[in-house]
Amino acid sequence: MVLGIIFLAGLTAALWWYYSLVRRYPPGPTPIPFIGNMLQVNFGSKPFWRFAKQFDGIYTIFAPFPLIELTDFNLIKEAYIEKGEDFVNRLSAPGADDIFNYIPNGGVIQSSGEEWRENRRAALHILRDFGMGKNVMEELAKNSITEYLHHLESIENKDEVNMRWPLLLMIANIINEVLFGYRYKYDDCEELKQYVTDFCSVLSEIAKAKLLPLGLALPAIRHVPILGYHALIVHKERFQKINAYVERHVKETMKSYDADAQPTTFVHAYAEKMKTNAILTEDQLIATSADFYFAGMETTSNTLRWALLYLAKYQDVQDKLRSEIDAVIGKDRLPSLADKPKMIYGQACIAELQRCANVLRINLIRVARREVTIGGHTIQKGAAVHADIHYVLANDPLFVDPAEFRPERYIAEDGMSLRKDLLEHSIVFSLGKRACAGEGLARVELFLCLLATIQYYRVLPTDEPIDLEPIPQNFSVPKEQNLRLVRV
Repeated sequence: MVLGIIFLAGLTAALWWYYSLVRRYPPGPTPIPFIGNMLQVNFGSKPFWRFAKQFDGIYTIFAPFPLIELTDFNLIKEAYIEKGEDFVNRLSAPGADDIFNYIPNGGVIQSSGEEWRENRRAALHILRDFGMGKNVMEELAKNSITEYLHHLESIENKDEVNMRWPLLLMIANIINEVLFGYRYKYDDCEELKQYVTDFCSVLSEIAKAKLLPLGLALPAIRHVPILGYHALIVHKERFQKINAYVERHVKETMKSYDADAQPTTFVHAYAEKMKTNAILTEDQLIATSADFYFAGMETTSNTLRWALLYLAKYQDVQDKLRSEIDAVIGKDRLPSLADKPKMIYGQACIAELQRCANVLRINLIRVARREVTIGGHTIQKGAAVHADIHYVLANDPLFVDPAEFRPERYIAEDGMSLRKDLLEHSIVFSLGKRACAGEGLARVELFLCLLATIQYYRVLPTDEPIDLEPIPQNFSVPKEQNLRLVRV
């Protein structure tokens, strides 16, 4: 009897403590004690959408740790731009840093504090000084595109072409040349294919670990095999192998570093900055290079894969795009960034393709550095915040009939310019101080690569219909399917 009373009192106290914790956060679906909303989450490409429609742009999901979801553009803008300095840190899970990253708190994607600030500042300066301001990036992109077009021309059976590797190698070679100063050959790139295969395999396995958040929230039980977090421990060696690929190339590039010469690669330019900044070390260089290498390669190449699938399905859009290419660029030269102001429909196509594809379905989580108010709700210091950009792109009322693929939505009434309001809401690269550092290069690649492909080839479905349903995981990856290429 006494034990029963003690147990009941303890249970009541535990429930009171738990729900008093819940009340500190913006209201959301009622969580189950200690399990949170895990049993209510759809682990596909739209994990929290069922809740987003019930709350006004901000709510808390317990997964099982409290995660504040922002699903309204204006609230995301308030948090990430107007109060951006309060949300520059990343969520760090105990024991996970040394699994995902080359070094703990390394690079620009998952780091926080001074390490993140100095790495990002150095990377942006290098990309600006080395490339974007001197048209070097455009020339590197054109060189890679030329080799890509030669490769497509060499394919004998153009009725069944899997575009995954041609597109990926084209993008990888641009990044390779920026970082390391070399390009792969299309008939000699097994090393790159193995790197990508290994990385994608690990990401796929992580996506299948449905109880992974529980292991992240309770690191004391991370070695329990059934929890999914165990998969990270098991595959730590695979992550190390993946990172060793970039490490090897960075160290090989460093052998040609000449302190008295003008830097010609990202690695050499970063080495210059290491002389005067103690935070910038060779390990940080490797970590930053690894971030740019995989993030830039996979996101852009997958966006292009989606783009060709959409254009193969919607031939009318492809025809309009090609007509504009013929009128503005012609057939005698490759597209150039100087053509961009005249390519209104082309820019609209790319904006709509990025909106519909949106390859990063779940964005990286930020952490509040201090107590702050967003949309009238108090966000506790240390609270995890996630801007559901995927939801905004697919549900923002500014995008009328958002499920439709319709590039014309981005064109203003005058037909000569783009709608600034829609472009502002197309936040595929995120917002604020932690927006994608490689956005400038990605935009160059998407514009030049897509236009060059449509300039030279009509992209058609095979006998199988185009499937636009993504593989269910955090990255929006299209299913493997072939396309038919016809020279124009």
